[in-house]
Amino acid sequence: MAALTASSPSAAKPVPLASGEGQGINKGRAAVMMLVAVSLFACLDSSAKIASRELPAIEAVWFRFAIHFVLVALVLNPWRAPEAWRTGQPRLQTLRALIQIVCTGLNFLALSQLQIAQTLSIQFTGPAFITLLSIFWLGEKVGRYRWTAIGLSFIGVLVITRPAPGSFEPAFGIILLSVIIGASYSIMTRRLAGTESPGSMLLIMAALPAAILTPVMPFVFVWPSHPQTWIALFCAGFFGAISHYFYIQAHRFAPASFLAPLQYFQFLAVLILGFVFFGDIPTLWTFAGALILIGSGLYIWHRERVIARRARDEASRSDQ
Repeated sequence: MAALTASSPSAAKPVPLASGEGQGINKGRAAVMMLVAVSLFACLDSSAKIASRELPAIEAVWFRFAIHFVLVALVLNPWRAPEAWRTGQPRLQTLRALIQIVCTGLNFLALSQLQIAQTLSIQFTGPAFITLLSIFWLGEKVGRYRWTAIGLSFIGVLVITRPAPGSFEPAFGIILLSVIIGASYSIMTRRLAGTESPGSMLLIMAALPAAILTPVMPFVFVWPSHPQTWIALFCAGFFGAISHYFYIQAHRFAPASFLAPLQYFQFLAVLILGFVFFGDIPTLWTFAGALILIGSGLYIWHRERVIARRARDEASRSDQ
């Protein structure tokens, strides 16, 4: 899933989790890392879907975060990376982690009922919801062009879901709710990125959900009966951790504005994995809606670049 949603930032506007200072710009290296990251996000969703066939979604969520935390903690241990175990904004980090639990749970629940391509397509509304929340949380102004792109996003959702009395699939509502909540997660990530270390954000986003869900496990735990379920659970945690690592590393070598369009490569990865593991063949409606959503997301990205360039030009003129 994209970091955008809980599992996948891919649906959301990327944030500079690392400043890149001292690293240097290397767009080729950054592009490869981003493509690896979004491919791993697709693997995460596939693993979650396999695990959710046999287990309750909440159990799959717990495994995803518990394994993620253990792996990251081994790499970013207190002796090697003490800054990763400190935070200057514990309340906001905690709220971000709580939202992550809800988003991931809803996403895993939807994955148990829908094709991966369908859930990812709905997640492409992330930039639209982030833009809407930016108005209220960050005080950003949205012009008529971005409002048009937001409107197109919702048309894309209607094309995919094709709601009609008595025929609407509730799972579409579940994944859409996940995206709406996930937009808040992305906004908070943007606010934290300027002051918090990437390591602390990786650790807390996994540690708190795992700790909170642990007391619930004795009441819902179902012992996996198939080896493939155990493998899927481990892969969900492994891919969840390593995908975010590559996502952060990509932003060390190139600006977010360069990397944003590359995230839509995840749709191709999802199509391949969905067909290989589940025999999923998306409908023409899914393809059409996804193209509309990708187009609107790219346009929002383009307008963000235009606005940022104008702001830099105005700042440059004012300094002269």
